[in-house]
Amino acid sequence: MLRTLLTGALRGVCRVPPVAPLVQQTQRACFGQLMTSVQKPSLLSAHTLAPASLQLLQLPALGAAGSPPPVRSVTKFSLIKGKRKTVKAVLKRFKRLDWGAWIRTHSGRQKKLFKKSNALRRRLRQHVFTNASQSWLLDKMVTNFWRRPKHYVDDPYAPYHKRDEYFATKSKQFKV
Repeated sequence: MLRTLLTGALRGVCRVPPVAPLVQQTQRACFGQLMTSVQKPSLLSAHTLAPASLQLLQLPALGAAGSPPPVRSVTKFSLIKGKRKTVKAVLKRFKRLDWGAWIRTHSGRQKKLFKKSNALRRRLRQHVFTNASQSWLLDKMVTNFWRRPKHYVDDPYAPYHKRDEYFATKSKQFKV
């Protein structure tokens, strides 16, 4: 019952009307009023083309391609079920090993390879670990499902899922 009350309240609070259709309707209405009130286009001035209602309207910041800037923050309470959500960008860029470490590829490993030496190309093909604070942050950005060990057929990362040389990540040996 509490979950339904929370999701209903969150839906009401989080619902924001879209800005672009509102601006288009306002522009059409103002342009229509201008054309009906003014007969000659030479009489139009700069301050009559931009009414006060449009001057006060604040538009959100847009990215380079005209879309909103990307936001990769974690959703703590979803609107439908009230649960945490996984950040999909983490799953695309990183892989979690069974002992808790995250690995990633080098950035720019496919760019301008003709300029790079063979040794550098070899190093760029290798994966790197994230440090402890990055791993902790990535663990917070995914749900428990993605923190559990996954078992895939012919997994290329199978040798790296064990870390028995360190006491904290050593797998337990069962005696029969």
